[in-house]
Amino acid sequence: MTRRIALVLSVAAMLAALAPAAAVAGAPSSALTPGVPAIATPAPTTPAATVPVTTTSSSGSGFTGGDAIAVAIGAFALLGGISFFIWHDARRRAPVRDRAVTTTAGSSARGGKPKPKTRKPSPAERRRRKRGRARQR
Repeated sequence: MTRRIALVLSVAAMLAALAPAAAVAGAPSSALTPGVPAIATPAPTTPAATVPVTTTSSSGSGFTGGDAIAVAIGAFALLGGISFFIWHDARRRAPVRDRAVTTTAGSSARGGKPKPKTRKPSPAERRRRKRGRARQR
């Protein structure tokens, strides 16, 4: 059991370590992204020749559909792992009920212990019980 937990925790730690590294490597740093902000370098003071800037429509580095799918798969895997370990632990620690027990003539309908047999009271017990009774008129 401890090997399984160690294996799952190590895989989760590796995935958690790789996910932020991949996200930071692909996206430029800005004020809106978490982590250490990039330090802006001052612009040179010498006049530069003006270069015509062509605008291209590039997709933003926001949350894409592939990222959403990866997050959803990760969330399902995490919840599935947690629920599996809860289920497995509950199965190990729950009391065992043997449903294959057939009822016999002396046992109860639920398959529990048979009722104890009634025994004849001793003479001392009969006297004690008799003293406890009220007189009948």
